[in-house]
Amino acid sequence: GASAVTSTSRVCHRTRTRGRRFVDRARMDRTLASVEFSHPALRGASPVTVRQNLDAPSAEEEGTARWVWPGATATARWLCDRDRGRWLENKHVLELGSGTGLLGLVAARLGAASVTLTDLPSELDLLRANVALNDAAASSPTRVEPLVWGDETGMLQLIDRARLPSGFDVVLCCDLVYRNGDEHQRALARTMRRALGDAAFPGAEEATSSKKKTESSRVAVVAYQFRENVLGDSPFFDEVDILFADPTRHDTEDEDLWLFEYRPKTER
Repeated sequence: GASAVTSTSRVCHRTRTRGRRFVDRARMDRTLASVEFSHPALRGASPVTVRQNLDAPSAEEEGTARWVWPGATATARWLCDRDRGRWLENKHVLELGSGTGLLGLVAARLGAASVTLTDLPSELDLLRANVALNDAAASSPTRVEPLVWGDETGMLQLIDRARLPSGFDVVLCCDLVYRNGDEHQRALARTMRRALGDAAFPGAEEATSSKKKTESSRVAVVAYQFRENVLGDSPFFDEVDILFADPTRHDTEDEDLWLFEYRPKTER
């Protein structure tokens, strides 16, 4: 189901102060060299397959980008279940903090016009390997790009290389706030907004009429896994509430995974 939310930062604060103890469900099988994802909505006969980096340190230490977290599989299933994935058809999709690339690769099998996977430069080898591992004939054109959150120049260059002067149609973000400091959280929110086009950064140019016309159909999908330190993630939600209109919250199979759909504010 879906429900309107007046402010994600207020919801997080109320949920935390109610005293609910969230269980960290972010456990993955770190013994598997690869993880497969199947769904009837996927195009092509084979599952989406991604490799994990078994040489990475444990998830308790570092290497969070190198594993398939449970939130990613639950979100991938939601992408497929929603209108059998048809809502992504002919959309230009950007995934931030792609990690193994599972979400973006699923979008590429649901008829997206194009998919761009991004992460820090140190994580791109795994992403490129996982793109090559999957069925290119059944997938949309998929690119791998480096991107640092908050880097406006880097985002503008990425948009230019993708030949999308008005920005991306859909931005996917899954479990990205975890273990990030206040400024990185705010930078993530600003990067989400800039990716969808229009002036999200101070001093950026005014939107063109074509951008304004398509802005309302653009969306950022944020999957947020509740853990113990909910208030520690408030800088992200505070910034999101400034840059985006009130979100829609969707239920998922995991009661501690909240999935928010954000659209840019239309007022200037």
